[in-house]
This record gives sequence, C-alpha cells and structure tokens, in this order.
Amino acid sequence: MPRADERGVALLLALLVLTILTALILEFDAEARREYRAAAAFRDDYKAGMLTRSAVQAARAVLLQDLLREKMTGQKYDGPTDIWAMPIKNYAIGDGFLTAQIQDETGKLNLNDLASATGSSDVQQKKVNRVKRLFELLRVNPTLVDALIDWMDQDEVPQPSGAESLYYQSLRPPYRCANERLAGLGDLRLIKGFTPEIIERITPYVTVFPQDGGTPMNINTADPIVLQTLDPAVTQSVALEIVQGRPYKTKVELDRVGSFQEIGRTLRSDYDIKSDYFSARLAITINETTKTSLAILKRDASKGESSVEYLRIL
Repeated sequence: MPRADERGVALLLALLVLTILTALILEFDAEARREYRAAAAFRDDYKAGMLTRSAVQAARAVLLQDLLREKMTGQKYDGPTDIWAMPIKNYAIGDGFLTAQIQDETGKLNLNDLASATGSSDVQQKKVNRVKRLFELLRVNPTLVDALIDWMDQDEVPQPSGAESLYYQSLRPPYRCANERLAGLGDLRLIKGFTPEIIERITPYVTVFPQDGGTPMNINTADPIVLQTLDPAVTQSVALEIVQGRPYKTKVELDRVGSFQEIGRTLRSDYDIKSDYFSARLAITINETTKTSLAILKRDASKGESSVEYLRIL
C-alpha cells in the first residue's frame, strides 16, 4: 500500500503535467489566433487593393455622369455644386466600404509652370511671382521658389537662393538635380529647404497636374488664397467677393464682381470656369483594414471619358 507522501508526490506530478499541458494549449491557441488574424489582415489588404481599382472606375463614372448632366442642362462650367464635388462616405463596394473625395486640380497653383519660368519675359516672371506670392500668403519663405526652379530647369546654374547638382551631390546620400518637371508632390522632399512642415502647409494649394503646366486656373473652385496669386491687385477682400459670386457660368460673368472687373480684363487667359484634371482621394475599408490611394484623372471634355494619369496606392 503506497504511503501518504508518495500519493502527495504523484498528485503534484499530475498537477505539474496538467499545468504544462494547459500552458501548451494556451500558447498553441494564441499562436493560432495570431496566424488567423495575420491571414485575415492579408486577405483584407489584398481585397482592398483590388477594390481600389474598382473605386477608381467609380470616380471615372462620377465624372462621366457629371458631364452628361452638364450636356443635358446646357451647363458648361465646373464648380463646387457639381456631382463630382460631393463627398462619398461609406459607400458599399464589394466586401468593403468606399470613402472618396474628388477635387479639381486646376483650382490649384501648378508648380510645374516653373519649369518654363527661366528667362526674363513678362509671362515667365508672372509664373514665378504667383508661386512666390502663394508662399508669402502661407508664411513660407518665397526664396524657396529659386530651389524649385533649379530642380526643374535644364541648366546647372543656380538661382540666387537655389541649388543645382553640386549642392545635392554634397549631401549624404548624394543625388543629382532632376532637371525635369515634378512627377508628384512627394518630389518636394528632395528639394533644398522643403521640410515636411512646409510641404504639408502648401500641399492643399498646389498641384503638379497637368505635368506640362500651362492650364488656366478654374476660378470656380480655387481657394481664396490661390485666387490672390492671380495678381497683386486681387486682395483678400476681392478674392472673397469672387467666392461669394460662384459659380460663374461664363468668364464674362466675373465682370459683375465690381472690384475684379478691371483686373480681370487683363487676366482673361489666366483663368477659366471649367476643368479637365481631377484628383480622387480614395479609402477602401474592409473590417479593420483601410487602404488609401490617390488617382489623377483627365476628363475628355467632349466624350466625358477619363484617363488615369497617375495612381498611387498607399
């Protein structure tokens, strides 16, 4: 007959084995749950990526619908009351939900206009002055425009406050000056003096599309700060008066804005009341996964079909 102390040892061993087995089972369960969550996240991320393509097509459809509506109503302008300007929130698409906002890119100041801003002609200097005025209004050092010009021009002769390849080659790691237009606003990170804070401050008011530049500003969608860059005579009060009278169905209607009438006559070729370039900021959410993207769409003014000029999935 086993002694009492032997029975006690056996009980302790049994409890120890049970504890170890419980720990192993819990660890196995935790690992299985981690793998399941990782697999689910991978699945949702993949689905969100696929649905992003569908979301871009949805944005194209909205722009087409807007143009068809314009043709039916005889409307020939783009403004903040258009279909494309209405935000989309939690729209069911596939297994997820779409949140989207389409913006008019020609309502912003195109930095790529500076690519042809070297020389001494009045037109070229006007482009430089507009970007400098924007920077001043945003309390950003306007001499940074020199570095922008140097980044895009074809020579290696620096502007007074600019920088060419000699400067960038001295950095660690070194790189060369692009000597071409900006492909995206992300390129600003590479340019002398453009800190993350400055880029964040100017981003809502600038664009790089179309990349060739030269597109008139849509006065129906431009922010009051952007409107002030048209000419030094366009003060804050004039810009706000323009905004209050929107939307303008023809350029001539701007003449009813008394404070802008004389100024506008000399600027008719610099502004418009319609747009061809739009940005679509998209977010697809599936369960706990959200994937954002930016698409630049160029709409054909006659057919309404849009081509994807740029797509970045974040």
